Amino acid sequence: EFGAYSIREIYERSNDVDGKYTVPILWDKKTKTIVSNESSEIIRMLNSEFNDFAKNPDVNLYPEDLVTDMEAVNDWVYPTINNGVYRCGFATSQRAYNVAIDELTESFDRAEEILSRQRYIAGDKFTLADIR
Repeated sequence: EFGAYSIREIYERSNDVDGKYTVPILWDKKTKTIVSNESSEIIRMLNSEFNDFAKNPDVNLYPEDLVTDMEAVNDWVYPTINNGVYRCGFATSQRAYNVAIDELTESFDRAEEILSRQRYIAGDKFTLADIR
């Protein structure tokens, strides 16, 4: 819409010049601002906030009966897999890398063990935990 060359330009256009310039971002075209840059918040918003425009508004990837299970999965997936990849890549010492790669590998094994018993990571339905 406005031909931004970089993510930094998008942040600057929304008057955010102090933080880190990260993706993903959810941009509000009307107010010309960033609504969120946190992936877990964005996917929750996309699950329900745009149902008036959705092709399948009845699809709920955040079912109330699995919230506790999804949060329990996220408690280990986010720090050891999602963030674990970055911890490996940006490790500033061999020791830090070793810790991060061990946690990442253990979490891959844990996910594989869970998924060998059930189709989805947090239970019997496809949820945001499977996307994240």
